[in-house]
Amino acid sequence: MSIIGDNASNVDKALVDSFGRVARKLRLSVTDRCNMQCIYCMPKDTDKDDESRNVDNSLSGRWFPKNELLSHEEFVRISQVMARLGIERIRITGGEPLLRPRVEDLIAGLSQINGIRSISMTTNGLFLAEKADLLRRSGLQSVNISLDTFKAGRFRAMCGVDGLHKVLNSILAADNAGLKVKVNMVVVRGWNDDEVIDFATFARETRIIVRFIEFMPLDGSGIWSPELVVSKSEIMSRIRSEIVDIEASRIVEDNCTTAKEAASAPAKLYSFADGKGTVGFIASMTEPFCAQCDRVRITSDGKLLTCLFENPGHDIKILLRNGKTDQEIANFIMESIRKKPEGIISIIRSKALRPTLNLMHTIGG
Repeated sequence: MSIIGDNASNVDKALVDSFGRVARKLRLSVTDRCNMQCIYCMPKDTDKDDESRNVDNSLSGRWFPKNELLSHEEFVRISQVMARLGIERIRITGGEPLLRPRVEDLIAGLSQINGIRSISMTTNGLFLAEKADLLRRSGLQSVNISLDTFKAGRFRAMCGVDGLHKVLNSILAADNAGLKVKVNMVVVRGWNDDEVIDFATFARETRIIVRFIEFMPLDGSGIWSPELVVSKSEIMSRIRSEIVDIEASRIVEDNCTTAKEAASAPAKLYSFADGKGTVGFIASMTEPFCAQCDRVRITSDGKLLTCLFENPGHDIKILLRNGKTDQEIANFIMESIRKKPEGIISIIRSKALRPTLNLMHTIGG
């Protein structure tokens, strides 16, 4: 299939996998580095200050060598090719994407791609306050800000740094800059599940959507277990008993414009019955949404991952750096997506869940 001059029906078929799912959203992990060390993500022995070790990233938590990272131009080229194949939305992830030098230039480049309808970012918020206006001017439209606790001591215990005040300031700064803001809370039993009501109250008071995320086995720390997962149904029950009833929301996630797009969104939104605020649930473990998945990922070292649990992925960087044409890269992408696995639902079905099935900090959300 040629990516030049395709009609709409051909584009609709370009990124379809063997389960009939069509990829429309692209996650670009622009760095594997992070300035936090969250318990549910980063390997425990990662040395955040040592960038000299020229080794492959592995469960040891060592960073990708800098010369192995894709350049801004390579990210833009891949995104252009994938936009011609039907990708419509791009999310910038990490690691922590604001550690990527001049990430605003990358966003500006991506925003010029024909067919890309939105550009968003997932960030831990430590550096966001100072860059929110610049990112908005560069073309960023929305941010998901990770925040797992309102307690300073607990923040340090869960994230490895003192930074709660910075994240709270970033939420305000992003909102003031005109970015659409959502807060992501990974709920881990015994760590922060006692703050679920506080976060639901925050959503009511600020009208910022808070999304509760079930703990997934993508943790470099190896602590994941089923007992640590706090389910969507349990969180909903707590909210209903301690605040007020919640019901499926008419608000649509991520600027979706069709019912089909809304169905593929990972978070299912619920509004409070009294009309004060909205919360979301990403129930990856208890209500897997693999059948509606429309996302693929490019890692910072140039691997195409068609699923969060795909490892090692498909090497696009070698094509970029060996002079392959856009058409050859497009053919490689289409063939790789045809091989997309079913997802975590098959891992659950086969009873193969275990900690550290993949490394979230290298692949983004």
